[in-house]
Amino acid sequence: MPLRGLVAGLLVVTLAGCGLMGSPDQETPATGRLERTVIKVGSLGIVDSAPLHLAIDNGYFAAEGLEVRLTTGAKGSANVDNVLGGSLDFGLTSYPPALMPQVKGVANLKIVADAVQTTENLILCVVPDNSTIRKPVDLAGKKIAVSSKRGISELTLNSQLKMMSVDHKTVEYISMEIASMPSALHRGDVAAAVIAEPHLTAATKEGLVKLIDPFSGPTANFPWSGWIAKKEFTDANPNVVAAFKRALNKGVAQTGSRDQVGQVLAKHLKIDSNTYQLMTMPVFPTTVDPARLQRVADLMLEQGEIDKPLDMRTMMLETPS
Repeated sequence: MPLRGLVAGLLVVTLAGCGLMGSPDQETPATGRLERTVIKVGSLGIVDSAPLHLAIDNGYFAAEGLEVRLTTGAKGSANVDNVLGGSLDFGLTSYPPALMPQVKGVANLKIVADAVQTTENLILCVVPDNSTIRKPVDLAGKKIAVSSKRGISELTLNSQLKMMSVDHKTVEYISMEIASMPSALHRGDVAAAVIAEPHLTAATKEGLVKLIDPFSGPTANFPWSGWIAKKEFTDANPNVVAAFKRALNKGVAQTGSRDQVGQVLAKHLKIDSNTYQLMTMPVFPTTVDPARLQRVADLMLEQGEIDKPLDMRTMMLETPS
């Protein structure tokens, strides 16, 4: 073989071995240095945070050269406010609080990663086992606890109630931290609550029973939460964003083991082993699919939460052609 051909062949092999000639669907490595090494991340005290904790505990962020300064928000809307205010670089939230400022034109947010897609019995509307509420129609005129006002739980529950010919406009939604909902139910502060895992399994041990699965039928397999950042941040720190996604996806890869998920929930959320062995697991997506997320925007428009359509492709880091 001529010397020129031999060198070219060796170069191809070397590049392939370094992962620089991956297939188009592989995540492209960041080019150049990280724009910063410290990132401020806002999580939530629910199962959605498991991949992040796995990535931190297993050193995936450190391997990317990132130091994570982590806080746990009381609810997703608080994380959105902190991302908008600049005290967080990345925030975990259910989708509606992130979509509202986008529609109003007061902010430009990007969805960095899709966090959780619902599964059956992952998030339920529950009542005490001695409650007089026995069927969905009994919720008319009652108070229901949700994590965020006009959030994903409220929207999907309204959709279910509408299908069941229940006037959801008579329902009063009360916003509170999910961990506080069981106590509020037992005190009688609210008649029902929409509780997510892992708190749901713990709550059923305390005498709370399923009334409705808001994420069933037309709202089954629904986009529940995602990681957001401001466009100004993603534009200024593309290598940091790419490194964040790579580390997080390595954490997602570990969620196939219930024991590993349980260990980080026990460590960071103080969930006991009996609870995590019984809890329902969500789907942890590894890609952001605008078609899937469009279901959220369309439901918000249908219920009057936004006054004009929102094309979810505008919230992608790179708009698909």
